[in-house]
Amino acid sequence: MTTIVAWAGVDQRKVSSIYIASDSRITWGDSHLWNQGRKTFAAPGTPHIFGYWGDVLFPALALPTVIDELAVGTIRPRRAAFGGIASSIRRLWTDYPRQEQRDFGIVMAIRRREGMDSVFELAIMTFEAATATWNLREVEMPRASARLHVAGSGAHEVRNAERLWEESLQGGTSRAIYSAFTEALAQGADPYSGGGPQLVGLHRIGPGIRFGTVYGGKRYLAGARVTQAAARTANVKWFNELFERADGARGRRLPQAQRHTPR
Repeated sequence: MTTIVAWAGVDQRKVSSIYIASDSRITWGDSHLWNQGRKTFAAPGTPHIFGYWGDVLFPALALPTVIDELAVGTIRPRRAAFGGIASSIRRLWTDYPRQEQRDFGIVMAIRRREGMDSVFELAIMTFEAATATWNLREVEMPRASARLHVAGSGAHEVRNAERLWEESLQGGTSRAIYSAFTEALAQGADPYSGGGPQLVGLHRIGPGIRFGTVYGGKRYLAGARVTQAAARTANVKWFNELFERADGARGRRLPQAQRHTPR
C-alpha cells in the first residue's frame, strides 16, 4: 500500500505552491517488501506532478507515459483541465488484464500560467476494481496552507500526527504538514509504509520539481537511497524532516535556511 499526502502552500496573497509526498515501500502480501519504490513523479518540462497509492504496477508504468505525452503535446490539459490526463490514463487501461485489476488512486496537480498570474489545481482519480468504476474529482484550493488529500494504509497515522502539529506553533504551514507526514512514517505503525520519504512540487515558475529528502541521517531521491558522495554533486534541492532546506552531502540544515522548530 502507501502513505501519500498532498498540500498547498499559501503566502500572503494566494496559493504559491503544491507538494505531494509519499513513502517508498512496496509490499507483496505480508512477507516481501522493497523500500525503494518510486511513487511520485515530476514532469521535467511541464508544470505537472503526480503520485499514487494502492496497486503499484499500473500507475507506476502509466504515469511516465503520461509525462512523455505531456512533453510532446499529445495531451493538452490546459484546454480541458484534468480531462486530457484522465483520458490518457483510461486509454492505457483499456487492454489491461482483467485478472490484474486492483484498486488504486492517482493524485495529479497542475499549474496554469506563471508568476503572480499562476493558478494551481489538484485532482484525485481513483479506480475501484470490484465495480470497475472510475472517479475524477477536483479539490478546492484553500485560503491558507493546508492539506488537500491524504490516502493509503498509513493515512490514519498521518492524520493523528497532523492534529498534534496543527495545535503547535507551526500549525497552518507547509512545514507542519510535511513534518507530520515524516513523523508518522518514522513511527512505523503502518507495516505497509516505509523507506524514505519522496517529495515533488510545483512553484509559481518552472516545471515540476523533484526534491531530495534527508531522513534519519540518510539521503533519498524518488525513493532511492543516495550516497553522500552522489548527494554532494546532485543538482537537486534537499529538505530534511522538518521541511528545512538542507545540505544533501552533510545532511544538515543549510546555514542560510529558515529554521523550523519541532512541535
